[in-house]
Amino acid sequence: MNQPLKSPIKTLVDSATDPTDSETEDDLLNPPPMLDESGFYGILKDVADISTRDSEASRVAVCANFIGTFAAMVGRGAFQPIGDGVCHCRPFFLLVGRTGKARKGTSEYTVRRIFNDAEQLLHDDYPTLKRHEGGLSTGEGLGWSIRDRVEDDDNDKTKDEGGTDDKRLYVVEAEFAGAMAAASREKNTLSATIRTCWDGKAISPLVKNALWSTTDPHIVINGHITAAELIAKMSDVDAQSGFLNRFVILHIVRPKLVPLPRRTPDEDVERVAMLVADAVRFAAGVDVKAGNVLEVQLSPEARKLWCAEYSALTAEHDGIAGALLVRSEIYARMLAMVFALLDKTAVIEPKHIQAALAWVNYWRDSVQYIFATLAARAETEKLKDDAADVLAFIKQNPQCNRTTITKGFKHKLNSNQLTAVLNHLLNAAPPLIKQQQIARADGKKGRGSSLFWAI
Repeated sequence: MNQPLKSPIKTLVDSATDPTDSETEDDLLNPPPMLDESGFYGILKDVADISTRDSEASRVAVCANFIGTFAAMVGRGAFQPIGDGVCHCRPFFLLVGRTGKARKGTSEYTVRRIFNDAEQLLHDDYPTLKRHEGGLSTGEGLGWSIRDRVEDDDNDKTKDEGGTDDKRLYVVEAEFAGAMAAASREKNTLSATIRTCWDGKAISPLVKNALWSTTDPHIVINGHITAAELIAKMSDVDAQSGFLNRFVILHIVRPKLVPLPRRTPDEDVERVAMLVADAVRFAAGVDVKAGNVLEVQLSPEARKLWCAEYSALTAEHDGIAGALLVRSEIYARMLAMVFALLDKTAVIEPKHIQAALAWVNYWRDSVQYIFATLAARAETEKLKDDAADVLAFIKQNPQCNRTTITKGFKHKLNSNQLTAVLNHLLNAAPPLIKQQQIARADGKKGRGSSLFWAI
């Protein structure tokens, strides 16, 4: 059985970077990750360019929103057989950045306009994609929104007339920390339901006399969270359980300052919307509600590239990264399929795999950056804050001993944390406090006590 994954730190400040902060990237242990240009494949580059030309939106976040919306819109028609299993276009993204600074929400605006226009072009052929924004709290609520239609039965007075045959749903959860908190509660089914949705399996409440179920769900989730929230919540939600490792975690920053953002020209939006509509028609076929009607395969050249990259792609990672990246292979195949469908082809070529690998590599780099660099930086900042408080206490209580300090911070610092703070003050350059060892008051042998005072 997998052991629960412990959070690297319990409490921290929001540490996701932003180029406008007073600290520069040189202050960090490592520079933030960068998505290789090959990841902005085909139409994605066009979408990223027009969406960020006169705005502060992140190109990565824009493209993640675009991929997620497109994948939700095309449904389960396009599929890729992998062994005895079947892979559909159903990615889950988790965008990690500072609240109000990373512009995670801004990255949705132009993408929403593009798909609204595309749906107008597709209105006569396909139903409108159902969207849900925020409020993931229970598994039952998620499944209920696209529950099966109940056949008419005059003898059934409890029949549900709100069901649907269209099982496509795009969820944007701007407060994903709330969903993580809900998933960690005892008896809450959200975590299990999200895992089931990603697998594409039926959702059915495990309660007696349940009158509804959801077969063949096609749900795509795009969540937003800060690095501080994600790191802190990791002690509550076990990544190894399969909940968080179903999400492609992407580090997001605001790339530039635009004091007066301008609206993306209608002609740019309309031009891309036409390309999107054509790709949806190709991928979804004549019935967006149907499943497994367009088989996507690897070309001979793509097979060779895949086999050459497979060893590195499946390499194990230690710690948190190892728990969160276990689905790298399936995501590489899924994203390659998305890029092929955007090209209106059912054959995955090497260029599609290369683009997918760029996203998987960025996912890996984001995880390592968030849970190593940002966590370490936050821990350092917390240590400095605690040290300032302890130093002020010692100044007010000169020649106090360890017991006195412990009592003064009993609700804030545990023994290990207090030791780390005192060591930080003693080893500062120059030292900020002085320590003196005194003998036991009873005159007996053994370790006495330490007195501290500020220098």
